[in-house]
Amino acid sequence: MNISPNGININEALEALAACTVCYPEYLEAMRLISKCFIATRNRKDPSSAMLIGPTGVGKTRLCHMIEKQLGPITITRRPECVKEIRPCVYIELPESATIRSLSMVMARTLNESPYDRQSITTLETLIIERLITMEVQLVILDDFHHIAEKGRSITKSSLCNWLMKLLNNSGIPFLVSGSPQAEKLINQVQELSDRFPYRANLKPLPLAEEQPTSVLLGVIAGLQQEMIRLGKLTKYPHLSDPNHYKAVYMATQGNFRRLSNLLHDTFSIALTRGDHTLSIDDFSRAADDLSFCCNPNYFRMPPKQLNNAIKAKINRSSETTR
Repeated sequence: MNISPNGININEALEALAACTVCYPEYLEAMRLISKCFIATRNRKDPSSAMLIGPTGVGKTRLCHMIEKQLGPITITRRPECVKEIRPCVYIELPESATIRSLSMVMARTLNESPYDRQSITTLETLIIERLITMEVQLVILDDFHHIAEKGRSITKSSLCNWLMKLLNNSGIPFLVSGSPQAEKLINQVQELSDRFPYRANLKPLPLAEEQPTSVLLGVIAGLQQEMIRLGKLTKYPHLSDPNHYKAVYMATQGNFRRLSNLLHDTFSIALTRGDHTLSIDDFSRAADDLSFCCNPNYFRMPPKQLNNAIKAKINRSSETTR
């Protein structure tokens, strides 16, 4: 085990921090909209699907796993005629090399089928639909859907839309498609398919609010710092609500959750390894040195005036871009 000098299991503490989610209002709203899709489907007896759209690193995959957990675990039910596996949610993460065929194969295997390479896509569709119904699936999650939506010619994208529409119409089960705006753009190309996705949530990087008490990002950072204090039994630490510290975190991560998670993981690791129950801004500086997205310049080493100038320059660039 990797134990710190003060007796804390470092690996366990880092894993617990990584698992911590601070649910800010937009995140909760996305969960609410997505939950409506399988509730509406159950009530209306017609698949009403959902989309989760946003750039990389804003927490889409984490939210998908939260929805999966919310629907419950796989269970085995013994009935007079058979022993049946009930799978409330099917989660599929699409690799960058995904095609309709490879996605169909992965889905079939996830549903306990044994497809072989020469089976037609139509046959695979039939297998998938039968298993979705038999296993009483309530929701199918296709994460990183843009990996397949961004590829191929128009005819290939049309085939993808037809494939998805067949699964929805013939299974009666809603889908959650998660990905970049390109995924939504593809689905919107076919009106019938677009109408099957009435619930749509958009996640964005959190902005730097001008007034800190109203900042969602500040609330998220404060919540994660509290978890670090608890896990590391910290007795001395900088308050990240301090304007200079908060601004440095924002500039280093641009409000991106994946970057924030990387920064806090590496910072906490440095503090835990030292093992004196303290966390310092120097720990953040050292962590930022090794992270490509924030190592040059290192905002944690900037004096307040230079940091404020860097923020003003960023705001001006953003304003020019949106004109």
